[in-house]
Amino acid sequence: MTRLSVPLSALEIFAEAGQTCSFRVAAEHLALSTSAVSQAVRKLEERLACPLFRRVGNGLQLTVEGENLLKHVVKGFDEMRLGLQSLTDARDMPISISSPPGLASQLLPVVVQSLLAEKIRDIRIVADEAPDFKRYRDFDVAILYGEPASKIHDLESLGPDVFTPVCAPSLKARLQSASDLADCALIVNETNAVTWNDWLELNGIAAAKVNWLRFNRASQIIPAALSGFGIALESLRVLAPQLETGELVRCDLPGTRAIARDLTFLHVTKRQDRVDRVQKVADLIRAECMTNNDGSRRAFSG
Repeated sequence: MTRLSVPLSALEIFAEAGQTCSFRVAAEHLALSTSAVSQAVRKLEERLACPLFRRVGNGLQLTVEGENLLKHVVKGFDEMRLGLQSLTDARDMPISISSPPGLASQLLPVVVQSLLAEKIRDIRIVADEAPDFKRYRDFDVAILYGEPASKIHDLESLGPDVFTPVCAPSLKARLQSASDLADCALIVNETNAVTWNDWLELNGIAAAKVNWLRFNRASQIIPAALSGFGIALESLRVLAPQLETGELVRCDLPGTRAIARDLTFLHVTKRQDRVDRVQKVADLIRAECMTNNDGSRRAFSG
């Protein structure tokens, strides 16, 4: 970057004097003396070897050169003000987090509680069932879920999603083998990346012999499973709070296998004016959402 040939302070004084065409008024605006303004303008004219003002009666008038310089100087100061304001605006904007609804309701409350405890008072959470894989960079932090996320190179994996049947403890006592699934309702999350049909096919179980209870949101299958309405197939990450307290249990039926896929990823903004503020958020999300190879939360396993 080429250095200015004149002091920035001199240009500021010139801009104020040029816009008011009065050394006295410019001095009042800048909290300087009239003689200080006059002297600064005179020194600027000497350095530029060019007159910027001419006296007309008791007033001042810009020369052609002065008018041309004023136009560029004012524009330059306006740009600098906008730049400085953008930094202030960025700091004042709420911390924005995007997350699938299941994770937002199950795992993010601890994150939000921690942020509020640290006096972060402006937090915005967006939880959409259908993620927008094109606009995630609009958020400070985004949790992306689904097969498309695995193909985005600049995302960080939060560990595998492991899918296996889960139910209330009272219901598990009735399940001795895979054939017992025919006596229960299979709770379906219609928006999930992994389906009951995927699991049944993997384990050689005929789908025609089962009963279905279908929901279009992950948040709906949790109370259904807790109430003993049936058996859910969901990522163990999403059900972690209930599994860790024993409200729900895994149904690891003899001869069956779980499905493990890398589906959950983290985006953290790289904007220099935001990255320091959001790093704490990202660390909290990692602590709450990262999984081990078996699908259990790392935070819970220690």
